[in-house]
Amino acid sequence: MTSIDLGRVAGALTGYELGAELGRGGFGAVLAGRHRLIDRDVAVKVLLEPAGAHGGGDSDLRDRFLSEARVLAGLDHPHVVRIYDYVEQDGLCLLVMEQLTGGSLKTHGPGLRDPRAACAVGLAAAAALAAAHDRGVLHRDVKPDNLMFAGDGMPKVTDFGIAKILETTAATTTGLVGTPRYMAPEQITGSRLGPGTDLYSLGVVLYELLAGRTPFPAGLTVPALLHHHMSVPPLPLDEAPPPLAAVLLTALAKEPAWRPPTAHDFALSLASAATSVFGPGWLAASGVPVRLADDVLAAAGHTQGTTPRPAEIARQLGGDGSAGRPPYAGAVPYAGAAPYAGTAPYAGTAGLAPTRVEGYADETVGPSTGHRGPNGPNGPSGPHGHRQSTGPGGRSRRAKIITASATAAAVLAVALGLGIWLTAGGSDPEGPAYAGSEAVEVSGLYRADGIGIGPDGSLYLADSGSSGQWQGQVLRLSPDGTLTHLAGVGPPATTPSPTAESTDAAASSPSSSPSPTPSPTPVLGEGGPATRADLIAPVAVAVGPDDDVYVADSDDGRIRRVANGKITTAAGAGPGEGFSGTSGKAVGAKLSDPRALAVSDEGDLYIASGYRVRKVTSDGIIRVIAGTSDSGTTGDNGPAVEATLTSPSGLALADDGTLYVADSSAHTVRKISTDGKITLVAGTPGAYGYSGDGGAATSAKLYNPHGLAVGPEGELYIADTYNDVIRVVTTDGKINTFAGTDDVNANTADGAIATETEFSYPSGLAIDASGAVYVSEPDRGTVRRIGPDKFVTTVLRKAAD
Repeated sequence: MTSIDLGRVAGALTGYELGAELGRGGFGAVLAGRHRLIDRDVAVKVLLEPAGAHGGGDSDLRDRFLSEARVLAGLDHPHVVRIYDYVEQDGLCLLVMEQLTGGSLKTHGPGLRDPRAACAVGLAAAAALAAAHDRGVLHRDVKPDNLMFAGDGMPKVTDFGIAKILETTAATTTGLVGTPRYMAPEQITGSRLGPGTDLYSLGVVLYELLAGRTPFPAGLTVPALLHHHMSVPPLPLDEAPPPLAAVLLTALAKEPAWRPPTAHDFALSLASAATSVFGPGWLAASGVPVRLADDVLAAAGHTQGTTPRPAEIARQLGGDGSAGRPPYAGAVPYAGAAPYAGTAPYAGTAGLAPTRVEGYADETVGPSTGHRGPNGPNGPSGPHGHRQSTGPGGRSRRAKIITASATAAAVLAVALGLGIWLTAGGSDPEGPAYAGSEAVEVSGLYRADGIGIGPDGSLYLADSGSSGQWQGQVLRLSPDGTLTHLAGVGPPATTPSPTAESTDAAASSPSSSPSPTPSPTPVLGEGGPATRADLIAPVAVAVGPDDDVYVADSDDGRIRRVANGKITTAAGAGPGEGFSGTSGKAVGAKLSDPRALAVSDEGDLYIASGYRVRKVTSDGIIRVIAGTSDSGTTGDNGPAVEATLTSPSGLALADDGTLYVADSSAHTVRKISTDGKITLVAGTPGAYGYSGDGGAATSAKLYNPHGLAVGPEGELYIADTYNDVIRVVTTDGKINTFAGTDDVNANTADGAIATETEFSYPSGLAIDASGAVYVSEPDRGTVRRIGPDKFVTTVLRKAAD
């Protein structure tokens, strides 16, 4: 991996203070920075010539970079990332740009459950593309991790201009520029590209937002996926109202001439369709700040003075308007045809906060782009078009945009009428009752992220919730099939009365009243009932020897402990990036995006956070056991505290005290022995792929591994997330596929052998006393069980609300 000489960069940018590395791709790195005089946060992109570059050498590459930078510098569109400066010195090419702190659509997207918000993001992206196309420039790599959000929630299209440079390098000798999941047919065939190329990609992005799935069957190999893009019609978009589905499917036409002629025309069609479905005022109620051309605003039914007052929104929810501005609380997905009959307003998601909607005179243009490395311009992301899984880790920074206070959530609970309910299935004589043929269905579940198994066989599930809504929750599925709401406010909901057999349920589950109103402070509930505490983004869960449950509340920067129905903080200091507490009290130590947990039999807690793995002893003292302040893959066979990690995203503890660490961005799994030495267990550092079965695990290739679990014989199970498989490494170091397949004709239903069953982004892993392996699929909202007989069943899934 090419290193960045921070001293050289600092010398070239004397007016800036440089911070941590935000992300890294095959052609450079992105650093945090701050202008010394005007105190403005920036992102500094350091472009390096890739090994094997050709086409004129260093001078040619710099000239092309400068040409593209000039185009970027002249672009001042509100929905395009802003470029502040270009610096060239001592062989370095640097772009100083706006730092986008709201995350990307890749991580923000699962929280955009309201179709109005998805449409608003689509209009913003189309406006940015229209500005670029007017200059004769195509993006060519529109995808969720190139659509980011500013701190105020405004969508921004990023990565204009870089692809043209990359086309001169050996990395693009195939001629394909883009991400296969979002590529237009003409990109695949090498035909002439035009504005419709970007519209096709944007159409795929919006299709996924509205449907919660891809336009083509899951599990396709790349060649099969490209064939579908070129020749197979997309699946019907039944999840969206027909007017919206018609607009998006037009953008997905195989022939460019059949798509909208311009991005502006696409925006007009999308705005008109949304207005016909949701009624006037939908754009202001979407919760997404936008600046659009006047004719697009008119098509969206928005005119000056139409933004509703907070009291009006409260009255729509059934309140008296005295509570102030209502929250953007997410919404249930589109549920049927009735709400959009005629021109009646969409009725499924009332009560979203009014947001900023402004007219914009489109005077600017945009530059050219194409394929990028695995990191976005302002932070890490997955290596290709897969949506980044959250699960036990590996998740990019969740958008932290709170568009309004949360004082109207109790009213919204009544309006939405969501609840947690279950239908217990049959029994499995080899396992707990919930391992039967029918899955427990959970209404009000957003995602199935991290999972854990308790000493009694209970299954614990962390649901990270709707982005920015403090509605994360932890659920427990007891061996008898009883579902308990264990912690977190969760969605506005009612739950059934608990069973008499579950004494904990009486303290933790409301019987018929709505969930309590989320507090304005994310640590509310400290020392009180766990179900009244706000969990902003719980992504991992682990169970201690005393049945204490530990929760990695990622966006809150804390590890919470749930014991006897009460919640306390076990480690962390609250939201915010940073590192502190090298050796001291765990409570109050800064944790950056904690995303994986493990607990020993002695009660010691292990935390994956930032570039480090930390240990909290049973007396509450925290220390670093692996990693440094730098990102990297160095240090194997030496002290773990001197080694570098890139994105530790999964942890598993063996009986002998060996700690396994999944480093998702490095595509490796490493282990830390009890004497503090770190070694490679599986994967090839910095290289991703799907190979090596039957051979040494250290020669195999993984693709963004996340969850880990140690089996009863010491074997290691790996959630090879972006390969959609579970791998297993035996005690002699050999690797094989344990579950999942890349066969396009694989089984999707229960009842098949694990290696003949399709999995979708497997993330969390856990193993029970019988040796059965549990797998979470975050986006599907399912937890599946692979029994000792290797057959697959679903034990829990989110209900089709």
